[in-house]
Amino acid sequence: MNILFAVLYLVVTFTITLLAYKFFGKIGLYIWICISIIISNIQSVKLIDIFGLTTVLGNVAYSNIYLATDILNEKYGSKSANKSVLFGFCSMVLFSALMLLALLFIPNVYDTSQESLHNIFMIVPRITAASLAAYLASQFLDVYIFSKLKQKYNKLWLSNNIGTIVSQIVDTIIFVTIAYIGTMPIKELFITMGTIYALKVIIALADTGFIYISKKITPKEIENIVETKKEEIEDI
Repeated sequence: MNILFAVLYLVVTFTITLLAYKFFGKIGLYIWICISIIISNIQSVKLIDIFGLTTVLGNVAYSNIYLATDILNEKYGSKSANKSVLFGFCSMVLFSALMLLALLFIPNVYDTSQESLHNIFMIVPRITAASLAAYLASQFLDVYIFSKLKQKYNKLWLSNNIGTIVSQIVDTIIFVTIAYIGTMPIKELFITMGTIYALKVIIALADTGFIYISKKITPKEIENIVETKKEEIEDI
């Protein structure tokens, strides 16, 4: 069932990425990246089994960020893509800090949520540290590789897949090492690392069709600009 749910989750999140781009353009992708990184970090607390191997639930939502970043890189350039990385970084830092601050409040005697929040968000700081380190290194690398391959070969499928697959190696090593070392046997750590990376490669290949769909989309922001220009010309 986990495989079925993962496929469904991928389709939903990739579709949301395209809709965010269609209706809100660059700003929509910025916002969706910030939302996705918060979701993925919370979900990274949960370990699941796929094909009998251990992986992290947050990988699915996290991998969606690469699609959004690559669309930004393709449509608006590397500066916009790098800016989205910084937006995602800041959103996760602020979210984690505010949730930790929330845990300091003394709960009411009838409160039933404190323990659950504590169990989730007291783990998040380590997950966050791992994710942010991996996120910054891998995303900037992805943007760099995508841009270089685009300039040299101008083949979208090549830039998209090679950039993501290579940068995901860096992301996986950094994230798993910081997040889980000391919490499981070394053998299980490497198995988790391998499973996570294999899943990320599959997801990277799966998003290829969606980035080609994005090339055919004209965001509302551009449609509005074109319409405004037409009205200005008609007025003249």
